[in-house]
Amino acid sequence: MKTILIINDHTPEAEHAAGFALVLAQRMRANIILASSTEPKLDLQHYEWAGSSHDETIAEPVHTPLMKRLFWRKKLHPGFSPLIQEVQLDNDREGLFLLASRNDIYMVIKGMDEFLPQALLNVNLAINTLLDKLQVPLLLVPSSWSENEFTRLVYLTDLRFCGIETVRFLADLAGCWKANLVIAHTSASGLPEMEEQEAENIFNQEVSLNVGYKKLFLNMLDKNDELNTLEIMVSGMQADLLVLVNQHFHFNSLTKQYFKDKCALYKPVPLLIFPS
Repeated sequence: MKTILIINDHTPEAEHAAGFALVLAQRMRANIILASSTEPKLDLQHYEWAGSSHDETIAEPVHTPLMKRLFWRKKLHPGFSPLIQEVQLDNDREGLFLLASRNDIYMVIKGMDEFLPQALLNVNLAINTLLDKLQVPLLLVPSSWSENEFTRLVYLTDLRFCGIETVRFLADLAGCWKANLVIAHTSASGLPEMEEQEAENIFNQEVSLNVGYKKLFLNMLDKNDELNTLEIMVSGMQADLLVLVNQHFHFNSLTKQYFKDKCALYKPVPLLIFPS
């Protein structure tokens, strides 16, 4: 069964992201592991233990305040069946790697405050720690994002290097909300531009046919508009999830736009980053 791993660093951003992770897990019927960094232990009177009834879904003691709030929110949804566990981790990469290797991790979710000056640095650290080590997609949820669903996912890539398994993953995610999935094509550096007819042929015969998602679309981006890519994707395409591959297809320029240039101008939306 799929498992969503939530990074809990005991911040308001982590709690905000965990709330969405609970919604996503309910739709996908995925398990949840809350990976909490080490903090001073609570007194025993603050621990809440799971019952032994057949329908109980908490398998571990509720250690942290965030775990207790997840447990409380879970009770508001009687039909929610996935297992919710909490694991205490020291602040090292090896513990996280071992945790991922022993579970079928579908996605890692981490909250972020996009308005901090060091936001881009924090994201790069998260990528180096999580993506490179775990090799699973990382979903960054901005603290100001208040939605609980996706209606349009936009995947920035070069169609010639568009991985079918990546698109299938996104179609599975989009299907939870019956959302549109848009492949936004932009040519990789050093490669010639694709003619529109060639792109449509590749999309129809090699991508769409092998994915089978009815709400899958292609959008050709003008390379001359690279500086306005974020505006096109968020405002023009009305994306509420941006999908990127780490360090590929204008990744660096787009993330710099997101955190430094455009964050105050455009409503920040979650970023789903795949390992390279």
